[in-house]
Amino acid sequence: MDLATQKKDLIKWIHSIEDSDVLKKLESIKSEETFDFDKEWERSISGDELRERTKKHLNSLPWKK
Repeated sequence: MDLATQKKDLIKWIHSIEDSDVLKKLESIKSEETFDFDKEWERSISGDELRERTKKHLNSLPWKK
């Protein structure tokens, strides 16, 4: 099946959808940006930082002793 036929089939299928949840999911797929590894890497934290944040969070919980 060539690309043009696939697109036509998808368009026909989309026109037949009446479930709003499916349409919302398709809309979210459409609006997704491409993944930029370098940008995500800059936002990441190290394993040590994750461990410290987890310890801090667990220690802040109201545990019963």
